[in-house]
Amino acid sequence: MNMKILQVDNLEKTYMGKVNFKALNSVSFDLEQGSFAAIMGPSGSGKTTLLNCISTIDLPTDGEITINGQHPHKLNDDNLAQFRRKELGFVFQDFNLVHTLSVKENILLPLVLDSVPVSEMEKRLVKVTSLLGIEQLLQKRTFEISGGQAQRIAIARAIIHQPSLLLADEPTGNLDTKSAKDVMELFKSINKTLQTTILMVTHDPYVASFCERVIFIKDGNLYNQIHRGSKQGEFYQNIMDTLTFLGGGRNDI
Repeated sequence: MNMKILQVDNLEKTYMGKVNFKALNSVSFDLEQGSFAAIMGPSGSGKTTLLNCISTIDLPTDGEITINGQHPHKLNDDNLAQFRRKELGFVFQDFNLVHTLSVKENILLPLVLDSVPVSEMEKRLVKVTSLLGIEQLLQKRTFEISGGQAQRIAIARAIIHQPSLLLADEPTGNLDTKSAKDVMELFKSINKTLQTTILMVTHDPYVASFCERVIFIKDGNLYNQIHRGSKQGEFYQNIMDTLTFLGGGRNDI
């Protein structure tokens, strides 16, 4: 049995104000090592809040999150920063590359921050860039590459430190259809080749159909989970059917 990399237990998040708003209500699920899952739900359902709590950007009101056997929300600031750099990888819709650095320098940034020896940096760089097919881009600047290439660079940076959990927030949101498909094929390759556990928020059912499992939330509650069989087309249709029951069309998710 695979080790559980992520455990979410009765997670709750309430935003306090003139009128309190409960964004998450007793959400529980877990991901085993090597899982590839998506979170979907209507706009305002709580999916971004859920990802923010898991990524330690936001603090839950109640419940517990365990990542690779650790409880990040119980760590002090220094230990939490170290935990993020070691255990988590992040891929965002807008790439978040540092424009003053070359492609190579962007990818190596997490290892530089952790003072990894240069020989180890180079070894990991070769492995990651080969897997993602971006060896020829290393000396370029960020303004010299396409959106699809930029997302590949961002993915390389997110996995070069070998995180326990890779978190992706709408990773194809700024890409055309072909680039989106290419990026999702890369995620599948990373998942299978490196056994990286991946959790992704997406509004796009086609993108979600590349995953092994989709977790749906509605009004802050866990609504349903479906698993992929052998055929991506059938899984895509199941995702579409579930979204229809949720009450939102593709453009509202």
